[in-house]
Amino acid sequence: MIAPRARLLLACLALVATAFLGTGRAIAQEPALAELITDRLALMQDVAAWKYLHALPVEDLPREAAVLEAMAAQATSLGLDPAPLVAFSAAQIDAAKAIQSCWFARWTDGSFPAPTQAPDLAAVIRPEILRIDAALVALVAAGQVPPTMPPPSLDCLAPQTAATLAEAALGLAGAG
Repeated sequence: MIAPRARLLLACLALVATAFLGTGRAIAQEPALAELITDRLALMQDVAAWKYLHALPVEDLPREAAVLEAMAAQATSLGLDPAPLVAFSAAQIDAAKAIQSCWFARWTDGSFPAPTQAPDLAAVIRPEILRIDAALVALVAAGQVPPTMPPPSLDCLAPQTAATLAEAALGLAGAG
C-alpha cells in the first residue's frame, strides 16, 4: 500500500513527466542557444592566453576556414541549410577575434597582468568549443531557435559585435 504523501508525489511526477514528454522535450533541458553562445565566447580569454603565451596571432585564417567548412558539413549531414549556420559561425569567429584582440591589447599595454599559463588549446579548449558547436547545431536541428534573443554580454565584447552575433543567431531559424 502506498502512503497518501507518496501517492501525491507520484501523481505530481507523472503530471510533470506527461507535460514535458507531451511537448516532445526531455525532462532534463539542454542549455538554451544564448547560454551556449555565451559559454563559447567565455572560452576566448583562454584562447587568447594560449596564443599570447605562444606568440601566435589572434587571426588564424586556415583554422577559421576549417571551422566554417566543418559547420557546413555538420549542417548538411543533418539535412539543414548550411548557409545560416555558416553565417552564424562567421559572426561567432568575428566576436571571438574581437575578444581575443581586446585581451591581447590589455596584456600588451599592461592594464591587466599578462597570463603566465593557459589551458592547452588543442587538448582542452578546442574540444570544448567543438562540444558547444555540436550542441548549437543540435538546437537548430531541433527547431529550438528563439524568436528573440538579447545580445551576449561579456567583457571585451563590443555592443555592436554582440548585436551582430545575436542577429546572426536569430537567422538560424531559417536553417531547419
